[in-house]
Amino acid sequence: MNTIARRMPLEIAWTRNALRLPEEARAEVGRRLRRLHRYFPEAKPHMRIGITRSYDGLAFQSNEGRVKLMIDVHRRQKGGWRFPTYWTLGHELMHLAQFNSSGVPSGERACDIFALARLPPSLIDDSPSYLVVPPHVRRTWNRRHARLAHDLARAAIRRRAEGARNYAVWWEEEFERRTSP
Repeated sequence: MNTIARRMPLEIAWTRNALRLPEEARAEVGRRLRRLHRYFPEAKPHMRIGITRSYDGLAFQSNEGRVKLMIDVHRRQKGGWRFPTYWTLGHELMHLAQFNSSGVPSGERACDIFALARLPPSLIDDSPSYLVVPPHVRRTWNRRHARLAHDLARAAIRRRAEGARNYAVWWEEEFERRTSP
């Protein structure tokens, strides 16, 4: 299920509020998005990036195809910047793929499954947003969890293709079984 495809380079426009971020913060967001964008060939190559403190991330696409991604980027109290995780950005890009593909089902849990399956485990740097993950795993998320989440998501999508409609529940149950202490 390698979805890396021919891509037009991602072009980013910044909202007025996002332009208040220093250049180095915008550059880091841009690097992260460009690194991830190739895994989501259905996503438009032009997007407007805005800043929100209300959510980790939100993706919008107008009927005309204009894309806006709102993300939480802010200065930490002890210095430096807090950026969205690769996982959060990947999840939001998966929403853009949902908007533009008849093969990707809608919904948050489906978004998690399909994003987990597309992203390489090295970019799954946080636990899924909407799938049920045991609390001890959510607190201690690591590369082993990312690899397992990725592999199970690919298997869940295969199950869905074979007619299973409970593929997200299957993922949750199997993930919990394999991560139980």
